[in-house]
Amino acid sequence: MWWRYRKWKHAVAPILLAIAYGCLQNFVKGTVPWYVGLVLAFCVGAAYVIEEIVWNLKGGGRPCPACRHRVRLKSFRVHSTCPNCGEQL
Repeated sequence: MWWRYRKWKHAVAPILLAIAYGCLQNFVKGTVPWYVGLVLAFCVGAAYVIEEIVWNLKGGGRPCPACRHRVRLKSFRVHSTCPNCGEQL
């Protein structure tokens, strides 16, 4: 499940955030589309936080979606590419 999520995350998250932004900006606060935008934005944010918690609890590091090489997470460092193949994490 997590491997497929890692591959599709970079394509699906911006689309959902664009829809959420459009709903929040173009509709009056308190209407159904406004609440849909709020729920979409919350779900995308929660998915990113839950993903980081899962990889930290597993303790093996974050896997690369292309080559499955594990990148160890270190404090105060941001890894955006895999050191093994160069793919975006």
